[in-house]
Order: sequence, then C-alpha cells, then structure tokens
Amino acid sequence: MATINDIAKMAGVSVSTVSHVVNKTRYVSPEKVEKVEKAIRELDSPPNFVLKKKKAAVRETEGKYIFLLISDKKSNFQHRTEREIDEKLKNTEYTLVTIECGSDTAGAEGFLRAAVEDNSAKGVILFPDERDILTQRVLADTKIPVVILGREVDGYMADTVCTDTCDGAYKVVKHLIKKGHERIAFLGRSGERMPMRLEGYKKALEEADIPVDESYIYPHLQNDRDIFEALDKMLGRDGMPTGVFLANYAVVIPFLKYINAHNIVCPSDISVVCFDFFEWAPLYTPALTTIEQDVGMYAELAVNTLMKRIARREYANMPANKDIYQKHTLSMKLVIRDSTRGIGRGPFGERAASMEELMITEDKVQSIRQRKLTAAISFHYAGKAWMELHQKGIRNIFDRLGISVIAITDAHFDPQLQCRQLESLKLLEPDILIAIPSDNKRTSEAFKKIVKSDIKLVLITNVPEGLSPADYVSCVSVNERSHGQNMGHGLGEYMYKHGLKNYGVVVHDADFFATNQRDGAAKQVLAEEYPDLRLCGEIRFENEGEIYGKTKELIKRYPEIEALYISWDGPAMEVIEALTELGRTDIAISTGDLDYAVAMNMAKGGMIKVLSAQRPYEQGQAIALAAVKSILNEKVPSFVGIEPISVTPENLLRSWKQVFKEEADEELVQAFKENPNYVFEK
Repeated sequence: MATINDIAKMAGVSVSTVSHVVNKTRYVSPEKVEKVEKAIRELDSPPNFVLKKKKAAVRETEGKYIFLLISDKKSNFQHRTEREIDEKLKNTEYTLVTIECGSDTAGAEGFLRAAVEDNSAKGVILFPDERDILTQRVLADTKIPVVILGREVDGYMADTVCTDTCDGAYKVVKHLIKKGHERIAFLGRSGERMPMRLEGYKKALEEADIPVDESYIYPHLQNDRDIFEALDKMLGRDGMPTGVFLANYAVVIPFLKYINAHNIVCPSDISVVCFDFFEWAPLYTPALTTIEQDVGMYAELAVNTLMKRIARREYANMPANKDIYQKHTLSMKLVIRDSTRGIGRGPFGERAASMEELMITEDKVQSIRQRKLTAAISFHYAGKAWMELHQKGIRNIFDRLGISVIAITDAHFDPQLQCRQLESLKLLEPDILIAIPSDNKRTSEAFKKIVKSDIKLVLITNVPEGLSPADYVSCVSVNERSHGQNMGHGLGEYMYKHGLKNYGVVVHDADFFATNQRDGAAKQVLAEEYPDLRLCGEIRFENEGEIYGKTKELIKRYPEIEALYISWDGPAMEVIEALTELGRTDIAISTGDLDYAVAMNMAKGGMIKVLSAQRPYEQGQAIALAAVKSILNEKVPSFVGIEPISVTPENLLRSWKQVFKEEADEELVQAFKENPNYVFEK
C-alpha cells in the first residue's frame, strides 16, 4: 500500500502539501491540488488516510466547511485564533479549512470563490486583508454567514469580533508612565490596526502632559533592516527612550536581537512591553511584559456568532441594515512580568543615579585628605537605626578621606528646633552640611541661608520648598519607586498565596515626594498586578500620632480587611498596637524599613509578613561621596537612589546582616528559632 511519502514524490510536492490537500486544512494552489489528486487517482491502492477521508465524504450529503482566512502569515495572534477556532469546531459537524493569503490574495480569492460556488463553504471567519479584496470581490454578493475579526470593513456588513487595541496601547503607556518613564518609544509594523494602537499611545502621553516626541515613533517598520535603523537613531544618542512599546509581534525578535548585540540591558537600561501573548514571552530572560488579547474568548465569540447565523439561516433574507449585525469588542489585559521596572525619580523629576556614578579615583583620595575638610549633619530625628546607619556610612567614607564630622544635631521632628540648629551649624562654617528637613515648608528659610553661604549642602530624601537642584549638591535617597514596588509585590504575593482578597492602605498625607512616590508605586502594583484583590479603604496621616485612632475607625468600617500596606515601620507599629487591642492580629502587614521592632515582630510570626528594607549604610556612603565630588568640582547627579531589598521571614536574618553589617543578636535569632512556621537560616 502506498504511503503519503509516495504520493508526495509522485506529485512533486511536500508531504505537508499532500496532507493539506487531503484534509483541506490549508489553502493550496489549484495546480498543486491537481497534481496531488492525479497522483492519488493513479495509485492501485490508496493509503488508509485517503480512504477514510473518502468514506467520510460519502457519509456527508455535501461538504460542510467553515473557512478561516488568515491575512498575516506572521501573526502569532491569528494563528493562535486558528487553533482555538479549530478546537471549538471539533464537536460540531463542520470542518475548519484555513486559507493564508498575505498581501497576494489571488490564490485565496480563487479557492474561496470555488468553495462558495459549490456550496461547500457554510460560513466564513476572516481577518480582512489590507485592501479588503476578499470581502468586496468574493463575499459581497453571497448569502453565506460571515464573521469579521479585528475590525469592521467599510461598505461590507457582517458580524464582527474586535479587540480594543487603542485601549490596550493606552494601558501599556499608562503603566510605563506610572513607573516613572517619560521617554517611551513606539515600534510597529504597517497594518490597518496600527493607527488605533498609536492613538492609544498618544492619548496616554497627552493625559500625563508628556509631549509626543515623533522621534520615538516608528509605526511602519517593514523588515529587520527598518527596525535596526530606527533603533540606531533612537538608542544611539542622548535622551534615548527608557521604555518601549513593541506594538506588533513581528518587531519583537529583531528588537531583542538588537539590544543584546549592543549590550543594552532590559529592564535596567530600557523597559519593554510587547503587544499580545506568545508562548515564549514568560520564558525569556527577563520574562516579557505583554498586553494580551483573550484569544479563547475571541474564538468562542466568532464561532458562536457564526453558528447562530447558520442555524437560523438568517443571511438569505437579511436586509442591508447595519444595525442588525453584532459587534463584540473585547478589552485587553496587561500581564506584568520582569521586563518593566520603575524609574526612581528625584523631587524635580530627574532619573535616579546609582552609587557607581559617584566613585572617585585613588589620586583624588590623597588630594582630599590634604585639605583637612569638616562636615556637619542635621537629622530630622535620631535614635532610629535608619539614622545611625546613615551616620556610619557617612563616617566610613569621611574617615578614609580625613574629613572631620564636627557636629550632629537631632531636631526631634520639630521644624522650629531644626531651624535654630541650622543657624548654629552655619556659624561653625563646615565645608559640608548633610541634612534631612523635618518639614519642607517650615525649614525652607533656614536652608536658603545655608545655600547663600559657601557650605556644600547635601540633602537626604527630601528638598526644602523653594530650593532647586542648583542650590544643593545632590539629594540622596532610596529608590522610592522600587521601595514601594517591593512592598506592593510582597503584599500581593502573600495575599494570593493565603487566599486573601481584601486590603487597605495607610499612606503619608504630606507633600514629601519620597513617600508620595513610594505609596503611589505600591498602590500601582496592587491595582495592576493583583486585580483580583479589593481595596476597601485608606488611611491618610500627617503624623504618627493620628494613626492609632484612624486604624480603629478603618477596621470598624471595613471589618473584612485581611491585609494592610503601610508606608514605613513607625506607622506600622502604631497600627499593630491598634489592631492588637481590637483583637485583629490576623491582619497581614507589608511595610518599609528594617528596624529591631519590625524584625522581632516578623521573627515571632506576628502581623508583619513582608518588608522592603532601605540600605541606609550605602545611602550614607553615597551622601559622603557626592559631597566629596562636589568639593573636587566634579559633576554630581542631582538625585541618587539606592536600590532597596525585599525581606521575608525566609531571608530575614540574612537581610539583617546585609542592612546592618552585623549578625542579628541572640534574642532575635532565638525568636526566629522558636517560631515553628519558619525554617531557621544558617
């Protein structure tokens, strides 16, 4: 008995072509169909798969085929839709026949016309070709039910299933903007759906008052060469984009090849979001963030709509009235993975620099030592590990460089006291003053007097009102966006793992760009990446003394709350006190900054389940290095953001050593050992 390979050799075609002719699963040119059928006719004993197909055809009174027209052979989405439609037709009496036409529609036109004329095509689902040839020339005068995918066709009335790609692009750009990106590129391929994606891209920028820069927009890239040339223009200059929306699958692989070849790292150098899902997106390193169409629902709507039309035999008598046709528009879902990151921003929108940009050479070390410089530090309040570690980091650098710290003040969070202390420090005439304002407004005048002197001012975390980057050396902080994202991710993952649904937030209600940025990042993560979670209520506080009473009010109003995000550890301890009194120690807490009290709570299995820890020692080092570079008249970034670390019970002791530069004390270790829920770290 002959095999499929024998038929292929006789016909002078591939094995897959024989399969498509026999099974009618792809468009094959009439010439090749004739060659295959002629070879089969000449066989004395056709193979079993051919005989089975013939028997099946005999059982049918006539062919019952649904034709699917794919207009873009390279479209991952169209091929995924094909698979879903084929799966949904398996339990029906219809067989799916797929025709791929691309830009050359002649062959598909002939094949489809023949199927319409011999009545084997019972319905058609199609992605319209760019010039709408198939709808206008072949289907316009037929009474065959048609469902159009992707967009409506001018002058042709049919049911449609579409995705709101404009809103999908809007969601992508909005996501990047919220993460601190302003220079966002758009790369797409020519096609009828590209204008809607570009419209959504521009809409998001305009809403955020970010100018649309045409030099970042390339919507008509035809091939790899076009893509590489566009990237040469964008990424090889100052002001390169920090985020990119790859608005068509065809540009994804060339883009990734380019950045790999040019040592551009995703996401630290550039954040990437791709249009639509593809199988390897979560497997790539880093896993790629995508804006996805629900291909299962897409296919289901197309098949169900078509089947209803066929069953009711409506098309033969339907009037030419557009209103009787259905249009289904599906929303898109943003699936956030590792290819996008937040950009830490300073108080004037500047991108956060890293500590690596502050390093000085050994010859400069000797130059500084010879100058016998002095420095003073003004803390908003002291006694906390955060301030002590800053001080240690500062001294680590200054001691090595022979810079003497001649005074350290503690304002006890009292702006008036800090103003008096700043006056006193100014009289000491230090070369360097390091300070964190206790209140940006009420300390403003005192800081302006420092600015008018010859003292080099380095700020921690916040900038007093009325000062600009020209007035101080640098502002050094944690990367607040990463800080908030760590807390948001930690809480979201904990809630998903433990089946929790309802949460609240406790945020700082003051004009501090640092905590505002942190809180905004945490809330963005929870809303975008954990959409199944429900935000019940919010506490806004100006000082920690308000939190105890407001926590009780929140829980009485929303007793269903199971978890809380809290800006930092001080307010978190106030919340814990209130919750304990209410008997609600079941509520999980995510907060920021690692101190002894929160570490002990976590070690004992208390309410604090996840933390994001600043690295104040490294922040102190960065502050000192920024001051030294300014003394050397070298360029210093106006904002430096040190990356925080995520802390869970599983890495608590290791994180303690990383932050505090020493092992945890025995009491903390013992609390951890006695907690049966955690495995002790060695």
